[in-house]
Amino acid sequence: MLTLFVTSEEFFSLTININNLNKKTMKKLLLLAAAAVAFGASAQTLTQMWKVEIANNLPVGDCRQGVGMNGKVYVNNKADQKVYVVDKDGVSATTLPGGANCGIGHDQAGNLLVSNAAFPGKWADDAVIKVYKPQTPENVTEITITADLAGMGRSDFLGSAMGDFSADGQMYLVGGNESNTGLGKLVVTDGATNADECFMAIVDNKANPVSTSGITQFFIDGVNEKYLLMNRSGSPCIIYEEGSELVTEKAMTLQDRGTCNGGDIVVLGGKRYVAYPTIPNYKDGFAIANIDAEPVVTEDNKSYIPFVVEHKAELTANSNTFQANFVNVEKVSETEAIIYQYVPGAYTAAYSFKLPAEQTGINDVNAAKDVKVRKVYENGQVYIIKGDVKYNVMGAQVK
Repeated sequence: MLTLFVTSEEFFSLTININNLNKKTMKKLLLLAAAAVAFGASAQTLTQMWKVEIANNLPVGDCRQGVGMNGKVYVNNKADQKVYVVDKDGVSATTLPGGANCGIGHDQAGNLLVSNAAFPGKWADDAVIKVYKPQTPENVTEITITADLAGMGRSDFLGSAMGDFSADGQMYLVGGNESNTGLGKLVVTDGATNADECFMAIVDNKANPVSTSGITQFFIDGVNEKYLLMNRSGSPCIIYEEGSELVTEKAMTLQDRGTCNGGDIVVLGGKRYVAYPTIPNYKDGFAIANIDAEPVVTEDNKSYIPFVVEHKAELTANSNTFQANFVNVEKVSETEAIIYQYVPGAYTAAYSFKLPAEQTGINDVNAAKDVKVRKVYENGQVYIIKGDVKYNVMGAQVK
């Protein structure tokens, strides 16, 4: 693949003497025009849809994690053990079943997962995760933690699970026990914990499985089941199962990544995008990076994956003391995802992240190589003719 970077000034300077170019050169110009159009349309966008201040409604010390789905952000209050619902209109008066811990996540089926483990204690074999759909909160399934997994230590937050956790599914739990060498695989079969399939899955040494605040986020990469491991004291990692162990596919250094808790992944248009908190630390900034993009190499020979969009920090002071700035992603289509943000002690918000729309002009550079084209000069303007269709020198179709 050839990547061309050209400024608009550079591009237009190439067209000054276009009337003197031969047909072969015109084909090259067509390719350049197509590349220029593709380059100009390559920018992803991040647009805030709504924002609600919650500092006076959700006690910061008790409401430490939130997760977004269906246009709403769900926040677990460990003090009164209720889940509060926030949308564009504010904090709803209607509450849902909560838990004694901070953790709240979701599964592929749209269930909320609410931790009822003791806080601030270790996982215990009498701890449960409450599973239910927000539309039917009266139907709660309680998933227990096995004795093997209880040895992981303290864990304050939850990520996302594969499948339907009220029926059949699985997720990986993170714990703060310093002796941990893996993640806790929690498997649900027919709506109950399958103790025979639950165990501590060893992770290779490229990933850090020890954290009281780490999470794993399940995602489908093509046809493959994988997880994003987010640990504020280690590199974000893409991991996958290999037998009974977990293998790190990719450990990432992301541009301006901070040390707040939170983060998520989504696949759009065949590309993997990670949303993550950014510096300055303990504020509310976040960014989104295409993790398969070419790294940027600095002058001191270090490298990082650049972000494609950024929400710059708005807060001037820390809104909480537990390093939380949770962002999670809900896929809408192959070109759009909703980013939900929960900043404890400050606000919740939702953003639309979009890939560029498909161009209507000449955007297939490979096909253009074999196209028969000609140039015309009309009213002082240069046009490129392909068959019965006319394009300007930027590759856009004109009538």
